[in-house]
Amino acid sequence: MWEDHNSTIMQTAITLVAISYVTLTAAVQAADDLPALKTVHPAEITEPLASPYMGWGIWAGTRYYDGRPFTLEYNTAGFGDDAPLFGWVLIDSMWSDLEPEEGKYYWKDLDTIINYWAARGKQIELRVWVTHDPGWSGPGNEVCPEWLWRAGARYREVAGERNTKKREPDYLDPSYNKIYLPKVRKLLEALAERYDKQSSPIFLWGVMGYGQWGEWQSHYPWPNREVKHAVLAKIVEMYADIFRIGQLSISYGLDSDKRELRNLEDFLYRQALELAITKGFALARHGFIDGLDLLEEKVMENYWHLLPMWAEGGWSYSDMKNDQTHGTLDENIEVMLDWHSNYAHFYMDAESYRRAMREDRLAFQKALESGGLGYRLVLTSASWKEEIPAGELLLLKQKWVNRNVGRLYQRHPLKLYFTDSAGNEKFSEVDRLLDESAWVQGPTYSVTSVFHLPKDMTPGIYDLRIALVDQSANPRIKLAIQGADPKGRYKLGEIRVIPPPLKIP
Repeated sequence: MWEDHNSTIMQTAITLVAISYVTLTAAVQAADDLPALKTVHPAEITEPLASPYMGWGIWAGTRYYDGRPFTLEYNTAGFGDDAPLFGWVLIDSMWSDLEPEEGKYYWKDLDTIINYWAARGKQIELRVWVTHDPGWSGPGNEVCPEWLWRAGARYREVAGERNTKKREPDYLDPSYNKIYLPKVRKLLEALAERYDKQSSPIFLWGVMGYGQWGEWQSHYPWPNREVKHAVLAKIVEMYADIFRIGQLSISYGLDSDKRELRNLEDFLYRQALELAITKGFALARHGFIDGLDLLEEKVMENYWHLLPMWAEGGWSYSDMKNDQTHGTLDENIEVMLDWHSNYAHFYMDAESYRRAMREDRLAFQKALESGGLGYRLVLTSASWKEEIPAGELLLLKQKWVNRNVGRLYQRHPLKLYFTDSAGNEKFSEVDRLLDESAWVQGPTYSVTSVFHLPKDMTPGIYDLRIALVDQSANPRIKLAIQGADPKGRYKLGEIRVIPPPLKIP
């Protein structure tokens, strides 16, 4: 009996071993049948990148802040080259130039400057001055057209630069709401109708409408903070209501009531900045290194990861070099980086630009390298199946880092391409779920994108390429990796497409 029992146990054990062997063999065979996963680590490049929505800006305008008139040639070909290290142009224009007679607009000069730089791949920030000015002096240099005052808008006479007499709208006079605001609104609506479009190169609109220097600073005698907030909030609402495509940019510098401020909340309220922030305005700090304040630093610390930061060096580049009281170029850049700036400029008119490229080109280049202005996106690894049947899902696993101090705050989806060896597109698809707008310096961001291969895709070996694309699905963002082709796509490697599996009836 014991022998029969032992024999049964032995037979069961042998059977279990056999089953385990078959199961293990099947598992190994199944694993061997799985397509291999290919992983690449694109080589990172070191050269400066002048990309959209970031970096250095040059400056153009019909007149300089000291009153000198600038010709169209000076504002265009006068720069001497296409400013390859500069990704955007700040254009200043005055209400009196654009609407010399009420209801009759003059766009020719502004169009010429915009079109010239747009044709060279530059984005445009347009600031139209509609109150006080930055000190333009001499005859014919008034910001507001004379017909505005003749229509009954009241003003206060204030001192401008070089003891010039300037006229600033009287914000609490009844004519402000009855005459000034309706007329400035018509101008802004005309600007929006002409330029605020998806196809427009204008990506930032400077919010003016209060004070001088475009900095929301005035010595206006406000009776209390509530009245001031009500007037400034109306301006913010007006701009937000009119401009729907390009982003708005507002100054967050301190005003003349800075000694009355109690805390950050009080500061934001008095300037109507809390409203601008909720509406997604970019935050601009003018005269950057010359007068930074703790409250302004708190604004930066609280909002840089949510809104783009805009930094202006003191005066022009040439003034900075000649005066020696606005810090050195390297010192200005250092502070701009500390403040997580996406954008930076020094009133870089044509003469200043030519000098800067002669004397300091390397400094401007360095600010666009790793650790510099704006964003710098690096794809550190990508993985995909080396072989895939037509009609199946392709998963592209990615790891990304941002090397620079700012952000690509405008979302750009990932587009995948299958091309032949000559780069001719055979298949492409956009992953619209990818969102890099919150990527900041430091962390590694893991992303998995899913693409849908068509069932009728021709079997063969394809090059696998990617790009971060705009709303029209065109490659837009420069990556800090090797492999770029002339169309702005980046080759990662190869993939084999095989026929779809036969369906068994």
